[in-house]
Amino acid sequence: MKNERYYYGIMNTEEKQAYKMIYEGLKMRAYNIVVSVYSSPESVQETYLRVLYDNPLLFYVNQTVVKMTGEPGYWILLPEYLYANREITTITNDIHRIVNKIAVKANTFKGNEFRLEKCLHDSVVKSVAYDYDALKNNDCFNAHSIVGAFLDKKAVCEGIAKAFKLLCNEFGIKCIVVLGKANKDGDFSGDDYHAWNLVKIGDESYHVDVTWDNLYDTDIHHISYDYFNVTTKDILIDHQPLDAPLPFCDSTRLNYFYCTKSFVSTYAELVELLFTRFNAREIMFKAKTDKGEFQLVDELKEKTVAALMHVMFVRGNTKPFALMFNEMHRIVKIVFMPKELRKIDLKKYDKS
Repeated sequence: MKNERYYYGIMNTEEKQAYKMIYEGLKMRAYNIVVSVYSSPESVQETYLRVLYDNPLLFYVNQTVVKMTGEPGYWILLPEYLYANREITTITNDIHRIVNKIAVKANTFKGNEFRLEKCLHDSVVKSVAYDYDALKNNDCFNAHSIVGAFLDKKAVCEGIAKAFKLLCNEFGIKCIVVLGKANKDGDFSGDDYHAWNLVKIGDESYHVDVTWDNLYDTDIHHISYDYFNVTTKDILIDHQPLDAPLPFCDSTRLNYFYCTKSFVSTYAELVELLFTRFNAREIMFKAKTDKGEFQLVDELKEKTVAALMHVMFVRGNTKPFALMFNEMHRIVKIVFMPKELRKIDLKKYDKS
């Protein structure tokens, strides 16, 4: 499989030397890996983790524990391996088969960079559930690797991010795993550690958080694109990278809402967007505040409901729906439900 080693690429000579020692040792499944550089164990541990971020196919290494002994300039890593050699071969082949199956559809989008990346994003969101049990149990090793994402169909953010990286690299999209913190309220004082991705397409870089784009809301499984190809400015609203220096992301060309023309700045634009997309199963849009409207979250919520009621009244078609809001990013999702949940008095909301 193809792979891109971003963290190796930004290292200095000594760091690259240590990286090669660790990578070759893990690839050979050595139980003692000598790292004959560095003065501190913290430097060895940091490089070890970057090797794992760069190489998702090292799934057979315990990603949650770093053990070592030695002294400055002569450290011995003691990796733990989760599977026997025969199991590793079997698992690798199983993962190859899953990637090849995804490729059948993904290959139809070659030449369209937005749709190709979206296909890979959606394939992970649709097939992988978040493994909440792994947050409580320290022995859920698969959840932190591509084994959890591809085979167990459940993983934590680290496993999900590694799976997305593997898929992107396989289709020629540069992609790295980013480690940091994330909090829906933008409060990074706690231990809300998180992993997501950063992709580079052409000369443009974007943040992608596949985990946070996997929404479960009142039993509604809904693919979100809130964090699909976002800028550094936008990701820093509720994410805080902690790792190595990252490429600056300032392009919006392949952002989901730009590509699908799903931005609104005024109530009139909102009504027009809802009217034209009314027959879709779901409608997503991002509100811009550049024209003075939608400054407040409550205002956005009220006007969304009012606009939707107005469109239903004009069309003469009442449909039950669920509303989801990403308040920090001013993003709204409307999902039309298959069954009517309640009667709605459309005249009450008509603004014509």
